[in-house]
Amino acid sequence: MLKSLVGMLSGSKADAKADAKPAPRRDPPPQPAPEAPPAAKAASVMRREAMIGRDQRVAGYTFMLRRALEAPRDTALPAMRQLYDETLLDNLQHMDISRLLGQRTAFVPLAPASLALPRLDGWPAAGTVWQIDLDAGAADAAVLARASELKGRGFAFAVEAGAALRPQNQALLALADYVLIDVSNEDMAAITAEIAALARVAPKRRLIAVGVQTLEAFHMCHKLQFALFMGPFITRREHLGNPVVGPSRAKVLELMNRVRTGAERPELAAQFRHDPALSVRLLRYVNSPGMGLVNKVGGIEQALMVLGQDKLYRWLTMILFTGGEAQALDHAVLENALVRGRVAEQLAARALFAKARDEIFVAGLFSLVDLVMHMPMERVLKEISLPAEITEAILHGKGPYAPYLALAIACEADDQGSIEALAKQIGREVADINGIHMDALLWAQSVSTGV
Repeated sequence: MLKSLVGMLSGSKADAKADAKPAPRRDPPPQPAPEAPPAAKAASVMRREAMIGRDQRVAGYTFMLRRALEAPRDTALPAMRQLYDETLLDNLQHMDISRLLGQRTAFVPLAPASLALPRLDGWPAAGTVWQIDLDAGAADAAVLARASELKGRGFAFAVEAGAALRPQNQALLALADYVLIDVSNEDMAAITAEIAALARVAPKRRLIAVGVQTLEAFHMCHKLQFALFMGPFITRREHLGNPVVGPSRAKVLELMNRVRTGAERPELAAQFRHDPALSVRLLRYVNSPGMGLVNKVGGIEQALMVLGQDKLYRWLTMILFTGGEAQALDHAVLENALVRGRVAEQLAARALFAKARDEIFVAGLFSLVDLVMHMPMERVLKEISLPAEITEAILHGKGPYAPYLALAIACEADDQGSIEALAKQIGREVADINGIHMDALLWAQSVSTGV
């Protein structure tokens, strides 16, 4: 049974050996923690789900292993769950999760018994929330003592409402900072009853709505004063009609088409001067710390010269997400698109030249732009002149850019079979993907704040 789980966690076939060596990584991994068995060091692709705050921006992520743990029907469950948790923590350490914690909160699911793992003692407390799965074990005296100790060091805790409200778990609920409530059935009566029950026994806990399916459900939960929201509603394609493109986005599309057709810098500068708000955003972006300029730029033509055609086009593509009338979740969709584009671009780093990698990044961004423009993708792509390779990858999943974009999307969709096949197709190791993923998350959050 344990050998089978090792194969499952490593992304290998079911007959993988427990003593298989880890797949080669892009960077040399740190020394393994002494308590983890060799089997737990196998590489596996991480899954992330965004947590959206009340301001409709990304506030944090829940991290899980790609392969779901199938609960066996024998006494091996505790050992298997511990192996799962150790593998999860090991992968997060290799990804250097501490780099993310200054800007985003990381929710890490663990079984209660896994709180005893010695590796938690060296884990960064700020920004880490241990999400305790009470269906995987009891909150006994030892668990409560360890949770109190970790809380005293600055860690936060989250529990699922249904399990936490059981009498035997309410002592752990008292230590929790967050409570997760499943809202996927959109049963208002049941949801409000659960909120009321929590208010009686554990008031002032921050509530997290999980399983939010639609924008309508998101707005419902927002009115109920949930603090965080998680679910497929962020990138669900609903209500895509045929609206008229607003003037702000129309100007951006016009500029993008001029860049694509080789317009000279003075012509582009003249277009910017007709839109003071866009000019201010351009100068703010060029002068942002991320650009690393020693001297500030004060003119439009100089800003265009600093950026160059390719970077200008990428910036204009990002502006499409936030350049129209304010819409719910535009910034959250932008961050997801930035991660997708960056992952796809970095996956192509060893195989393609810079121009192609740049276009793959644009393909990743454009693959979600229909969500913020509220129109079908086919119509969006008719509004702008894009290279055929980008259009083919987005609309039909074909062409030289398609496998890179598909692999980035597969990582979001928890599609392990496609991840393995596509990684082999483009000549990358599955073990490369976690590092690329974390780098993309960090890069996207730094870029999205300046757009």
